[in-house]
Amino acid sequence: MRSWRKKREGLDLEAELRANRPEPSHELLHRLEARVREDGRRSRVGSFRVAFAGALAAGVLGALASVGGLGYAATATGQAMQTASRIVHTQGVAVLHRSQSAARQQYGRPKAKKCRKGTRKVRGKCRKIKRARGVRFRRPPFTG
Repeated sequence: MRSWRKKREGLDLEAELRANRPEPSHELLHRLEARVREDGRRSRVGSFRVAFAGALAAGVLGALASVGGLGYAATATGQAMQTASRIVHTQGVAVLHRSQSAARQQYGRPKAKKCRKGTRKVRGKCRKIKRARGVRFRRPPFTG
């Protein structure tokens, strides 16, 4: 299979398209030049705007300096730095005791195990209950 980029004998489509492409008229070129020159003049207006904004900012800073606003801002910045350093300061490793763990707080202490039937808890262990000796109770006889 031949590549589409290879030139074929007798047909050079790209060269033919470049040779026959349309060119802009002289009038259009002159109008574009005039527009570019006008934009250059507008950039001077833009630089005036930047200078005006800078002068306004300098005026506001001067006004704040005269009434002590800069001292207030400096104090607030210092307090923010002190707070940040206090928060970031490391204080060593915190050891959690068993009674303070999150799982222990959520679920509480484990419930005591129940003793089986016929036993009772004595000193933490399940012990067999001694039954009293004597009369044994039976079911009444069937009368029915």
